[in-house]
Amino acid sequence: MRIIIVFISMCLYILGCAPETTTPAPSNQDNLLDLSTWDFGEVNVDANANPLRRTYEDDAVYAIAVGTFSGVGHHDSAKKALASLSSGYPRLAQQLQVRERSRGSVLAFGTYAGYDDPNVARDIDTLKRIVNPQGKPLFGQIFLSKFRTPLSQRNLHPHDLWTIRKEFPTLVPIYTLEVGVWGDFGGGEFPVAKRRAAAEAYAAELRARGVEAFFYHNDDRSLSSVTIGLFGHNAVDASTGFYSPEVEAMIARFPERLVNGEQVLEYLDPMNQSFGTRVQQPILAEVPVD
Repeated sequence: MRIIIVFISMCLYILGCAPETTTPAPSNQDNLLDLSTWDFGEVNVDANANPLRRTYEDDAVYAIAVGTFSGVGHHDSAKKALASLSSGYPRLAQQLQVRERSRGSVLAFGTYAGYDDPNVARDIDTLKRIVNPQGKPLFGQIFLSKFRTPLSQRNLHPHDLWTIRKEFPTLVPIYTLEVGVWGDFGGGEFPVAKRRAAAEAYAAELRARGVEAFFYHNDDRSLSSVTIGLFGHNAVDASTGFYSPEVEAMIARFPERLVNGEQVLEYLDPMNQSFGTRVQQPILAEVPVD
């Protein structure tokens, strides 16, 4: 087996909601913004173009978040903000809509093909220049965000890690132990279809051995992971950073974190390689929320 010597630390990633923001009272200043030249074409996804089975990721929508709302009644708060903007900025409000997240609602602008859509930078710049009657920016936060198909509408494989969030949508955090990750890393060896298949096969292999295993496809980072076990908030001691006995017991059973199916060695001290190496252990990661 080929041995890779590398210092690597990759984990699952989640996208949460920012604190609730308030939208300034609108005024009749919509004429400051000429939307007639803006292109807001809808994203059309060709299911036949995907070499894999169609997943909820294929239906993901990219939009510019201009306000986030959390807490009790977050959806109603977002709808009220939209209604308020509609009276003062009717043309702008035509491109705004309330989008759902698992822990809140987002007031979002437009629809884009992805993070590299050339229209994003232009539209963000325009949105930043819109001011309220007091001359202050109308929106306190503006950033491009990815909105996935709501969990309730996803047809998930039973071993997909998202099934846990579907069952426990508001329980945060939930931890799991990452024991393998697959990615192309620029080498061309693991394109999307191959990395997905490899992760799903390894999860199935562990399941056949009686281990509670899941796969997780992070297409934004071109990674597919396999994790085992589920742990609550006490999986890590907040004061010491030490893992709980339950997590340590799982690591004892599965002491290696595989990268593209191979054992990985990492330097004990990347700044001083003379200290030697060790086998990289599994990584504790949070089950994603959005």
